[in-house]
Amino acid sequence: MTLVPYGQWAPDSPELGDTALEASGVIPEADGYRPFKALATISNALTARAQGAAWFRAPGGGTKNFAGDATKLYLLSSATWSDVTRASGGAYATGGDNNWRFGQFQTLAYATNGVDALQSFDLSAGTNWIAAAGSPPVAKFIGVVKNFLVIANISGAPQRTKWSGDNNSGTWTPSVTTLSDEQDHPDGGEITGFVGGEFGLVFQEETIRRMVFEGAPTVFRFDKIAENIGATIPNSVAGWGNLAFFCHRSGFYMVRGGQEVVPIGRNAEGGSRIDRWFWGHLDQTNIHRVTAAFDPVNALYVVSFPSNNSSGTPNSKLIYSVSANRWAHVDSTCEMIYSGATQQSYTLEQLDTFGTLETLPYSLDSSYWLGSRQLLLSGFDTDHKYGTFSGNNVAAVLDTGEFQPIPGRRALLRSARPMIDGGSPTMICGARSLHQGIVSWGPERARANNGAVPLRAAGRYFRLRTKQAAGETWQWAQGVDDIDARGAGLR
Repeated sequence: MTLVPYGQWAPDSPELGDTALEASGVIPEADGYRPFKALATISNALTARAQGAAWFRAPGGGTKNFAGDATKLYLLSSATWSDVTRASGGAYATGGDNNWRFGQFQTLAYATNGVDALQSFDLSAGTNWIAAAGSPPVAKFIGVVKNFLVIANISGAPQRTKWSGDNNSGTWTPSVTTLSDEQDHPDGGEITGFVGGEFGLVFQEETIRRMVFEGAPTVFRFDKIAENIGATIPNSVAGWGNLAFFCHRSGFYMVRGGQEVVPIGRNAEGGSRIDRWFWGHLDQTNIHRVTAAFDPVNALYVVSFPSNNSSGTPNSKLIYSVSANRWAHVDSTCEMIYSGATQQSYTLEQLDTFGTLETLPYSLDSSYWLGSRQLLLSGFDTDHKYGTFSGNNVAAVLDTGEFQPIPGRRALLRSARPMIDGGSPTMICGARSLHQGIVSWGPERARANNGAVPLRAAGRYFRLRTKQAAGETWQWAQGVDDIDARGAGLR
């Protein structure tokens, strides 16, 4: 037989066909799968659970990473988080179901949690967060559109978007001179997300609006680009370039160019690929623990969420490859994820603070060490420590789609060769004789000296499951080749 590829993971699709029952611990690509790397932490711990984080470009080209928990905001220096909470006003009051969200306007970073006054931090000379100038109202969401700082879901007005003066984030009084103003969106429910850029995207519970600059007297025009679709899960919203992603009760979607809303949880014919699987596995009583981020290195939209058996702690991740239009998932526990960036490059001598060569959190060729502003998928573990997903390869499980070695006949499948370029993969064979039958899985077997895995299974329809243990070194998994199948009679 020719190579049988590892199938596209689509757990909502029928088991018959070329879709896979499992693709975990991997990154999907158009021509196979690559390993997903574990979260490797390097920092001290925050005082409490991380409830938001972001990175910013500082004057001079450096980067600053901030994080927040229920009562404090922190700044990362090398591998140490320092408390840079406001000096006056007391501890913050971020609720357990709230999150910190961040934005940058020129040399100022901004942070909002929907409870406390909007905070700002001078990226060139700041030592602590302070109340933002101009007394803007409390808001849940923040972003920048062209020359305006924008806040959304205002306290007491959850369907309102408000923006600062033109090129002046310290002016918030509506004015035809400064162009500061606000807009209420009476239909579509409350605002559940916001993404900025050359245009803004206002996500509501059942509506999406594009925010386009027009100048005085209108300032911004709001065009409805989707109706009866919005962001059901606020923290599922993530943007990168001209793309934005979100999850609605009906499934996962991508907004392309601020105009086209594309269902990515479904196949081209409209059938669900992973949408039902996600909502069936999600612990919906802890929906506020969902976080999402875009991994720019691998062009992935990643969603971290608590499953039904997690007691509220996120222990699963969905991974969507934009280029391949394919999904995978990972069993991985962490508090939250975000799009982070390294802050500096390191010499070999500077690595001493991270331990010995044997105990470094990342390999020496990891992009973490290469210099400032290396963009990496980042997160916090359950000890409240920060790291990036640049550690060892996690355990991986990959299925082929179902195939029939000898058309019209039962077969005895004797061996097969996993096409993986490293590690020590094992294999399990699943077989059945009827479409109505249940797949019967055989024992897990290791490779022989010739690289093939000895198998012995009888049936008409087969699928092959390959496993790689955590920590194995490999780069690509493409499928199964050299399948030895012989006729097995007509029973």
